[in-house]
This record gives sequence, structure tokens and C-alpha cells, in this order.
Amino acid sequence: MKKTSMEMKKTKHKKQTSALSNLNPILTFSFLLIVILTDIVLISSLTINSVLIEPKNISQDDIANIEIGIKNNGENDVNDISVALDLQELPFAPFESTSEYGIAEIKPGKIKFAKFKIIALNNAKPQVYKIPIKLSYSEENNSQIVTKTSLISLEVISKPIIGINIEENLLLKGESNEIFIKVINKGLGDVKFLEIEAVESASIDVLSSKKVYIGELDSDDFDTVGFKVFLKNNIPDKMNFPLIIKYNSLNKKYLEAINIPLEVYTKEKALEFGLIKKNYYLEIFLLILLLILAFILYRISSKRKHQILNT
Repeated sequence: MKKTSMEMKKTKHKKQTSALSNLNPILTFSFLLIVILTDIVLISSLTINSVLIEPKNISQDDIANIEIGIKNNGENDVNDISVALDLQELPFAPFESTSEYGIAEIKPGKIKFAKFKIIALNNAKPQVYKIPIKLSYSEENNSQIVTKTSLISLEVISKPIIGINIEENLLLKGESNEIFIKVINKGLGDVKFLEIEAVESASIDVLSSKKVYIGELDSDDFDTVGFKVFLKNNIPDKMNFPLIIKYNSLNKKYLEAINIPLEVYTKEKALEFGLIKKNYYLEIFLLILLLILAFILYRISSKRKHQILNT
């Protein structure tokens, strides 16, 4: 049985109504999602626009000026802005200011700056530090306090201080000698890829390897290296032993040329100053030999006397 045009229109209308009713949950969810996202955008309307640190690298007891740009990306005024640096677990302290900076208001699309001065404490080791920033504010027509956190970085640098001491050891001309050198890291930063190289001269021949690799040397630590050298007879009594020191610290390469003062003696001078004991082995040997010869001569003489008496 054929449906009338009126019945067909009613059927079509029911299908459309059913389809719309099925879409209602999706439309409702989409609407709520848009509202939530809009609310998030409003809440996150204040952002850190720029960070300027001068100087970029500081050492212990140095002062850094920090300027943080805060921009209002929203459509409403933002009030009672607080920008705070969290320095509690870091080797920094506020200098001539506090660690919190207040801004009364930022209009939409505008930028205002929070300014700080901090000083690096004596216990600040050379490395890159992350400083937490806490940003809190409230928007116009919204009593809710919004809090956000972010990070900025500040590098503390310290030029390594490598100390070189020669350990006491008698050095004689015309002989091979051992030169022992104590290498000390007096700086606050650790040292890596440390290498000591001995440089030959007209009066010094290096018999051992010219390069000694130490590797890592922590702050306030030391290591000892030795070089076997031949000191020629023409070497002055006092002269320098040249060394080249290479190392890395905080991804920076360093090269230093250092002269180690040496005091060299002839064997005669060393005996004169009592630096070495005189060798009496030869005298003792000759004395024993003389005693043996005397004993032999005595025995021979005794036998001859005995033979003469018997005859």
C-alpha cells in the first residue's frame, strides 16, 4: 500500500528529529569543551614574554641583574601580579632587594617588567642553575587567584686554578733523575681531561714519556706525576723545568705553560752539603784486602821461621 505525500513528510520529519536528538549529546559535549578551553585560555592569559640576565655568567660574590617581561595575552585586565624567585635551595641571595616583585596591573596586550638583583654565594659551584619563578595574579571580574611556575637558568663560572709543586728530591748533574710533581686543583670547579707534558731543553733530556694523562681532578684534590730525566753536566745550578698543562672545565679548554724551578747539584757539592753520604765501600774493600795480604805474609813468614829452627 502506497504512502501518501503527507505520511512521507511526517516520516522524514521524524528521522530528522531523531538525528538531531542523537547529535544533542555531541553538541553539548562540544559546547562544554569550548567553555573549558576558553576558561583555560583566560586563566593562562599572563605569560613570561622575555628574560634578560646581565651578565649572563657570574662568579662567586658577583651580582646578576634579572629582568622578566610579563605579557597579558588575554582580553581582561590582570591585577595584583606577584613575580617571585625561589632561591631557598640555591646558592643565591637577593641583593639590595627582595626575591618578590609586585605589579599592580597589566592591561590586555601590554608588557610590564619584574626586576631583581641576586648575588652568587661563596659556595656556588661552577654549573648551570635552574631558578624557579612563581607567577600569581587575578583577573578583572574574577576573584580566583591564578598561580603559574616557570624556570630560568643562570650559569656560575669559575676559572680553574691548577697549582704545581715539585716534591723534594735530590737532583744530580750528569745522571738520570726522577722529578715528581704534585698537581693540585685549587679552584671550585672540577677539571677533566687533565694532561701534563714535559718540555725538553738543551740541558734536560726526558727519558720517560713526555706526556702524563691524569684525567679527572676534583676540586680540592691532587695527583702526583713523575718524569725520568737526564740532567746534563752543563746544566746550571738553578734553572726551570718547563711544563704544558691541558685540561677542560665546564666545556671550556685551557692550556697553561708553567716553569718549575729546579736546584741541581754536582756529586761533590752534594757530598759537601751532606745531601748524600760518602761511599766508603772502596776503602773498606782495600782495608780487608790489606788485612788478608798481611795475614798471608804473616803465615809465610811463620813457616819460614819454623823451617829454619828445625834445620
